[in-house]
Amino acid sequence: MAVVAQNLVKGSTLTGDIATIYTAGAGTTVITSVVVANPTSAAVSLTISIQRSGGTTLAIVPARAIASDGTDLAPELARVLTSGDAIQASGNGLNIIIDGYLLS
Repeated sequence: MAVVAQNLVKGSTLTGDIATIYTAGAGTTVITSVVVANPTSAAVSLTISIQRSGGTTLAIVPARAIASDGTDLAPELARVLTSGDAIQASGNGLNIIIDGYLLS
């Protein structure tokens, strides 16, 4: 089994609408770290969900206020994803980076 460290989301700026920011490919994906930063001049609400392949969407961070110039590590995202699982997020102007491992 190969284990490869990956930048799953190399850097993305979120919008106010929930959108898919990562979809797991073949094999297993393990999320190890997440950083969310708010470079705006006001607090912004962060929402993160996981949509399991063929299943329902589960809100794991329903609405968390990220202060202006603040950061959050979103420990709730330390999850295992299988092929087709998707991470969805919203937060107008927030920046997000997600790292992890791919196992194949």
